[in-house]
Amino acid sequence: MTEENQPWTARFRPKTLVELVGNERAVRQLETWVRSWEKGVPKQRAVFLYGPPGVGKTVSVLALANKLGYDVMEVNSSDYRTRKNLDSLIGRSIHQRFTITGRRRMILFDELEGVSGREDYGGIGAIAGIIKATEIPVVLIATSIRERWEDKFRPLRDISLHIKYNPVPFSQILMRLKVIVEELGISVDEEVLELLADLSEGDLRSTINDLEAVARGKTRVTMEDTQNLAQRDRKDYTPDALAKMFSAKTLRDARRVVSSAHISYDDLYNWIYENLPIVLDNPLDLVEGMNALARADIHQTRARRTQSYRLLKYMFNEMTGGVALARRNSEGLGLVKMARQKIAEQGFPPRDFTITETPDGVMIKPNRYLKNDWRRVNEAVRSMGAVWVRRGGCWNLPYFRSPQQVWRYRRTWQSRRRRRSLAARVAEKCHVSSHEAVAEVIPLLKVIFEEDPFMAGDIAGWLGLEDGEVKWLKT
Repeated sequence: MTEENQPWTARFRPKTLVELVGNERAVRQLETWVRSWEKGVPKQRAVFLYGPPGVGKTVSVLALANKLGYDVMEVNSSDYRTRKNLDSLIGRSIHQRFTITGRRRMILFDELEGVSGREDYGGIGAIAGIIKATEIPVVLIATSIRERWEDKFRPLRDISLHIKYNPVPFSQILMRLKVIVEELGISVDEEVLELLADLSEGDLRSTINDLEAVARGKTRVTMEDTQNLAQRDRKDYTPDALAKMFSAKTLRDARRVVSSAHISYDDLYNWIYENLPIVLDNPLDLVEGMNALARADIHQTRARRTQSYRLLKYMFNEMTGGVALARRNSEGLGLVKMARQKIAEQGFPPRDFTITETPDGVMIKPNRYLKNDWRRVNEAVRSMGAVWVRRGGCWNLPYFRSPQQVWRYRRTWQSRRRRRSLAARVAEKCHVSSHEAVAEVIPLLKVIFEEDPFMAGDIAGWLGLEDGEVKWLKT
């Protein structure tokens, strides 16, 4: 298969550490562990890489092996589930440090979540036995390990070094997409790339698949080309947990959300904070609920500072029961009214949109082609927590929206990048710090660029500004 005919995830798969995107700290930890084998067999003979799919776990192992001169024996654990199969596949290779060509050996167990503890006739136990006896590095990879380690991984957990891989940041995914389209010679609207990066949820591999779906065979891609992409199937238990918590009548019922949300306590706190004004629409209820959250934050901070983790139980009580029991006079979740108000604020008549309730939330569907208005409407409804459903050609405003702080940072990322670039130029020319440039000089420049085009032109030439920086100063 020629390079042009390859799937883009394979064509643009990183082959060196320089090409990797995100998780720099995890990769450094992995490299340190692999290099430790040069001094002999380390105390921890296996490393366990875990995290969501598409964030570079496998490719970082292969790129590092290529850099350090290792031959990797890849084992798809879902295909080799029994002790007998593993023994026949690996054999004595765990005692042979070098191949016949003089390269070092490494074993990679990928997709480890495909192995069961009991049903697969001791597959996990067999892998644990290999780790205890190995004289070569063993790398384990799984995507299903979170805060609560599954019981089936316990034999591996206790004898491995754990390295967590996080979702790839929005800005790094966006930059990678720009590199790919530039190499392909395709003109893709900036808002298309931002949409793909925003919908990625940190999964770079699936984002490249989405890009290929809308761009393969084309020389120009616009927002209209994204309409038919299928929404990714991602399970999310948090809204269900929040629904149970906000409807709880007792502290005990509200506390159950802590174990049913399947997210960290910090994330759960942010979810509750984000949705509190929507559910507690009565001012007195909202004040009481916010006070409960504030007390929860105090208990958590004190627990971390003093390491008195028994205080966390008070945090859980306040952030769940304290909030739920504050709901006395609130009707809550008037999302249809909120959505119509938001659309009206953008200057659109009611006939331009259909806004109705569905089992998954409130659907906001444009009744006409929005053209250049799409981005403005998208930003407005996204500020409420809505998500664009590409197959349906509409936005879905869930009954419980995810924390919007990260999205707000993503929304302003381009503007903040322009400001940093401009501040560096101003600091160099004016012999001031970047902080002074942002606080004192740039506000003055914005006034000049808005009011005096002739002086603005002279300043732009003196500073050597790019077109994007000039445009940013004028807005």
